[in-house]
Amino acid sequence: MKNSRAISPAAHLSGRRRTAGTSAFLSFLQETNQRACRAEPATASATAIVQIPPAITWLTVAQMAIKYPAWSENSLRALIFASKDRVAAVRKGTQNIIPGNGLAAAIRRVGRRVLINEKEFLDWVDQQGTKERQARG
Repeated sequence: MKNSRAISPAAHLSGRRRTAGTSAFLSFLQETNQRACRAEPATASATAIVQIPPAITWLTVAQMAIKYPAWSENSLRALIFASKDRVAAVRKGTQNIIPGNGLAAAIRRVGRRVLINEKEFLDWVDQQGTKERQARG
């Protein structure tokens, strides 16, 4: 009769046994960190500081309303509707254009899903306050 001991695929492929509490990924990270610590320290001239741009955060309308309770889902949907220029009622053959609120740059539509760029939305909110103050003063 064969040995019925179960060996996980990761333990079989790696040739090493893991403890019950660690996963293959965690053990890989630990080994990599240990190898990096044993290696020679790099000189300051050899290391380059790489500036990684911040990731763009796209949120759905519901996620945005949860993250920023000052904006309800309905108020966000109203802002999204008014974000682009649109045609008002046609009277006597003339079209009246209602200007958008400028939020269109922060909105993307993917299929039926509407996504809002969090940073651009907050920048747009900041601009609204400055426009109002400039108009008064």
